[in-house]
Amino acid sequence: MRLRSSCFLVATVVAASSFFSQPANSTGVSPYLPLNLPNHIAQKIEQIAVIAGETSLNKPYKVAQITALARKIQTSHPLLFRDIAPYLRDHKERSSSSLMQVSLAASNSNYGAPYHFGVDGKSNILLEAAGYAMYSDHFGASASAIITENGVNRAQGMLHTGIDILQLDIGYKSRWWSVGRIDSLLLSNESEAFASLSASNVIPLTEYDINYEVFAGKLSNTTINSGDSIERDQPYISGASLSFSPVDQITLGLSHTTVFGGDIRDNGSKEFFDALAINRLDSASNTSYADAQADRRYAIQARYSTEVVGFHYSIYGEHVTKKVLGDDSTQPSAATVGIYFPAINESSFRIEATRYDRGFYSSDIYGNGYQYDERALAYFVSSQAQNTSAKSITAQWFWSMGAENSLTTTFGWSQVVLLNEPSNELVNSSLNFSADYRSRFQNVYWGVEASTGLDVLGERIYSVGVYLGF
Repeated sequence: MRLRSSCFLVATVVAASSFFSQPANSTGVSPYLPLNLPNHIAQKIEQIAVIAGETSLNKPYKVAQITALARKIQTSHPLLFRDIAPYLRDHKERSSSSLMQVSLAASNSNYGAPYHFGVDGKSNILLEAAGYAMYSDHFGASASAIITENGVNRAQGMLHTGIDILQLDIGYKSRWWSVGRIDSLLLSNESEAFASLSASNVIPLTEYDINYEVFAGKLSNTTINSGDSIERDQPYISGASLSFSPVDQITLGLSHTTVFGGDIRDNGSKEFFDALAINRLDSASNTSYADAQADRRYAIQARYSTEVVGFHYSIYGEHVTKKVLGDDSTQPSAATVGIYFPAINESSFRIEATRYDRGFYSSDIYGNGYQYDERALAYFVSSQAQNTSAKSITAQWFWSMGAENSLTTTFGWSQVVLLNEPSNELVNSSLNFSADYRSRFQNVYWGVEASTGLDVLGERIYSVGVYLGF
């Protein structure tokens, strides 16, 4: 079986974690909150995470994780806790709706916003829904989808089973694997979720707050190059992520994803383990390709969160390198740095900068590049054109106007270098602006969102929408 080696790696991680953590009483699994949360909820959770010292660098968040963090700030930040309490109360039951929002929108761009899972930007009617059901402490399900006039886009749909130190998720799971919150260099949710099997922990392990996840899945159909041979098949993708806090206030993380295999590049049962655990894949049998064996991207992440005289801030960054296994030439890389102030008069402010080299998201092996169903697996400034180099800086301000109203404004500058002709380059610089206002009455909220700017080809784009949620 192809998954045997991956399961062995998962078992090794869990066995080690069990030895060091030694929980007195093992509890069950936890359902997930959707990645496409309403903006006012997502912003509040980000504030709570930094203030409470949340150590995991990746999303989606588990319901148990956010509930535990909220309890930590209940006394020190009562107004923030009051704002998030109604949402958390809805998730105390065995089953709950995490998201129910209908939007009317208009745009002149085919590309949708992040968190829309491949939805066409020109879709006019969007129904976003998410929820979960726990049938016991050790078995449950989470689901999320976006329905438009053109069809249903899958966000997640998975079963959960296991215990607190080993939760298995089987099905379609969306992941945001990045220390960044505006751009995600490894995995995001611009595309629909792909089928995978993953293992992770519910509660941090040991006094070092260890969090882990490993997964293996399959991507959409694409052309696969192997020497002089070209076939079409579905390559595999695997990933592993580990974060820990060696000292208080500092969180370090290591993550990687590997795209490999598929038809003429398949290489037996040990390929999953090699892709997950080591920086090398042996030559596949019955193929004539030379050195380039798979596409791997691995990240080193760090975050420092502290408080000075009641003033919280978080500095974070990551460096990601693309490694074509077996190829010793210079490899393209990418990086994100940012600073976040979660509580400035009950509001928050973030500045984040990202850059990546040409070829970081393209592939000589797989025709689709780093994509699933022709949508980027990561979210970055030039998703429409993968074989580019680009850089951006974005400022985001979330203004909480009491418990009932909020305004989020985002202002960004980006520069994208496109290959125009073999000897010339076309450079596009642009400014982009978006605003999202929402208001709440009891358990119902409504809002207006709008954005304008230039796409990677220098064309003026806009979008405007109104939404109603429950």
